[in-house]
Amino acid sequence: MSSSEISEFKAKVAFMKTWRPQSAVSNRDKMEIYALHKQAVSGDAPQRDPPNLSVSERTNLREWRKKRGLTQAEAKAAYISECDRQIRTYGTAPQSAAANGGGGGGGSTADGRGGSGRSGNQTPTNTPATPAGRSPGGGPLLTPRGIAAIPLLCAAAAESRISYLSRLKSTGRPENGWWRKQEPLCADPGTPLAAPESAVLVSASKVEELSLLISSEWSGSVPLPPSVVQSFLWPLHNVLLAIWVLLIFICTHVGSGILLCKTTLLGARATGAPLGRIFSEDIGPASLAAQSLCEPHQAVAVRLTGLCLMPYITQCNACRTVVDRAGPVAGGMAYVFLSVMTWWFWLCMLPWFAFAEICTAVMLGWCFALIELAGV
Repeated sequence: MSSSEISEFKAKVAFMKTWRPQSAVSNRDKMEIYALHKQAVSGDAPQRDPPNLSVSERTNLREWRKKRGLTQAEAKAAYISECDRQIRTYGTAPQSAAANGGGGGGGSTADGRGGSGRSGNQTPTNTPATPAGRSPGGGPLLTPRGIAAIPLLCAAAAESRISYLSRLKSTGRPENGWWRKQEPLCADPGTPLAAPESAVLVSASKVEELSLLISSEWSGSVPLPPSVVQSFLWPLHNVLLAIWVLLIFICTHVGSGILLCKTTLLGARATGAPLGRIFSEDIGPASLAAQSLCEPHQAVAVRLTGLCLMPYITQCNACRTVVDRAGPVAGGMAYVFLSVMTWWFWLCMLPWFAFAEICTAVMLGWCFALIELAGV
């Protein structure tokens, strides 16, 4: 590799350390940057996993191994190309926005491990700052990845109609769509546990694809201006983000209950998650994230989701009180008992609420389409 190419690689690495995207970078794209950077700097990944790796460290190593066989020069060239693609796809936030924490979501560092990112006063600041894959106590328990992403999803849901139309215009073709780059946050993609999230992501991708096709390939065959149809679909886009947030809380709630049962029956050594830490690092952050949905700066769809989760917040707070007074075993039993007693809320009420939100979004879409058609 020539000295000019090496200098270009170093310059790109330095740029990515300070880059702040306008919209949130998907986890898949962050991992791609990470894997190419590791391959470029260190060569092939080790074939065997070192002992005592955390979940995120194993994920990083698995992604790095996918680049096995690339020479370091090829990896450097691929890294530069991938960085350029992501910069074109996600855009670069203005300096004033970058000074306040970036655009709609966290940017990538040079090796792909994203920052938290804030968008003015829209994004809550309660994203856990614990590095992925490691808890403050040093064990394997993590704040769930989905809960850590809640502030970024809320910021995306707060996108105005004008900003939404502008973003679609700059996105261009459907393959560059924001939704297409997202992946399930509460389970590994492609597994049965990821099916609910995948269904939402696929539906939202189709909505976004329709919006982009109307402004590109179908622009001459649709009698209405593209912005009118896109304005009609804008509320549905925001509601699907709110439903994704709701699904994350449902998955987190179920996962917490299962982990409490396993730890109570099998012991903390078998699960690697003591009861006290489950409450402090799993249930506690989830409760705080649910409370943040009701803050005044949130979008209407997100605030309604927060109101629907009030019973969940009450359950978490009540169980934390039991933990403080009677210990983590009693608190865990109370959490599981209340979860079983409120099964109807999770299986009946929340799906009904999601369906009602979708119907409301369709009705509101007509209003915004007429507003755009009238040029107001």
